[in-house]
This record gives sequence, C-alpha cells and structure tokens, in this order.
Amino acid sequence: MATHNIADKHLLHYLQVEARDQPDCFIGDAELYGMMGVYGGHLLGQGLCAALRTVEEPKVTHSFHAYFLNRCDPDLKLSYQIQRLRSGKWGDTRSITASQEGQQVFHMIASFKVPEAGDEHQKTMPKVDSPASFVAQRKARGEQTFPFPPIKDGRTEIEFASAGFHEFIADRAPELRLWMRTPYAKDRIEPLTQREGQIALAYLSDATLLFNSVIPHGVPMQTHRMTSLDQSCWFHRATDPSQWLLFDQRSVAAADGRGLNEGEIYTAEGKLVMSCVQESMLRRIPAP
Repeated sequence: MATHNIADKHLLHYLQVEARDQPDCFIGDAELYGMMGVYGGHLLGQGLCAALRTVEEPKVTHSFHAYFLNRCDPDLKLSYQIQRLRSGKWGDTRSITASQEGQQVFHMIASFKVPEAGDEHQKTMPKVDSPASFVAQRKARGEQTFPFPPIKDGRTEIEFASAGFHEFIADRAPELRLWMRTPYAKDRIEPLTQREGQIALAYLSDATLLFNSVIPHGVPMQTHRMTSLDQSCWFHRATDPSQWLLFDQRSVAAADGRGLNEGEIYTAEGKLVMSCVQESMLRRIPAP
C-alpha cells in the first residue's frame, strides 16, 4: 500500500448518489469549492456515478462528453435523471442531466463497453521529476500545497510539476503539469474497482485544464473571468488513482472569449490512462 496522509472520508464518499422513486433518477449533494463555486469535476464524477448505476457489469466507461449549463447552488441537492439511449450486449450509452429545483445545470452523454484485448500504441509520457522531488522542493521553499478546489477535505493530493498559474510570466507557453492522486481514507482503505477508479479520474480531470488558456494573457480571477464550458474525456486503460498520476496539459487556442485546453493522464510508469479536451470561458475583466 502506498504511503498517504489518511483522510477521514474517501473521495467517493462525496460523489455517491441515492436512487429516487422515479426510474433511473438519483440524488446527490452539491458542495462549495471556494470562490469558483461547485467544482466541475464534482458534477463529472457524480454524474458518472449515477450513470454507472444503470449499466450492468462488466461494462465500464470508455468516454463521456459534458456541458456545464448553469451555475450550481452548493446548498441545493442535485437531481440526476438518466436516459437509456442504447443498451446492448457489448456496449451502452446514457444521457445524464443534473437539475436543481427544475433548472438544468449539467448534461453529459457517456458510453460504456465490455473490456477487451486489442492492438495498442500511445503518446510517450514527458520526462518529469518524481512527485516526491516536487514535494521536497516545495517544502524547502516553505510553501503550502496550492489550494486547488479538488483537494478539499483531503480528498485528493495535487502537486505542481511545472510553474503554477497564480502569477503572470511573460512569453510563457500555455502549459501545466501536475502530479495527483486520491488518498486512502479511514472509511475506505481497500483498492478501488475499475468503475470507482473511473469516477475518481472524472473528478480529477477538471482540476486545472481551464487555467492553461489564461497563462499567456494574465492571472485567473484577477485579469480574466474563467469557468469550464464543456469537457470530453476518453478512458484508455484501468488504473489505480491512489497511486501518483501525471496530468500533462496545454492550451491549443484562445479566441472569441474562449480557450481550448487538452491533456493526458499517465501512470508514473508511463501508461496513458485518459485523454481530455475542455473548452473554457476566457473573458478579460475590464480595468476599473
């Protein structure tokens, strides 16, 4: 077992949903994640959790495509309605809509399939120092972990493997790298199933993608208003998110008040486990 700081409750505790009386309807808690409101990864993970409740084993997720429709109220429950678009022997497709008091706030389409063997190739993971090295460097500088929204209550650990996004550096490329993992917790110390690992990855996938696009232009929430607009992710391999994962990210374009960001998640051994693309709002805050 990896050495972790043991939190009271595991990440999955916060992403659980309960079945309602209506068919394929579930309810979950929303939460406040600081100044940015309800973290988009919370909706991604919780929505995927709800969808998987309607999908038979051994099928697992192979992709999802999501839109963040309206701002969530962290004090209201989230109601998830699942529509079964396709149910087949080898694959299923589900539509997931989250609402609060009748207003739709989030929509996702997710696809699921039976795992199978096949030909393989992938991008090569960039060479990056170990997470322990970055932790040691940060502590030597006397710095605390950056307050990423997903680390709330110790549910994840995230460590910069590049310069951050909290200060403007002229002529810097719009790229970020992170080491991240989901710690063990007092209420959950056994390994996650493949499905549970996918829910955790969905949660982590929104961690900092939108911030890549602001790097050449300013600082989030100081010079620009930012929020996630939509996101697509593809799962390539099963992985254990309690182990360190590298999230290699970049922005490929910014225009029309929007930024396009993409990234790959690798195991420490270099296996590609997930690919992500996200569009974010990028609006300059008018000078006072």
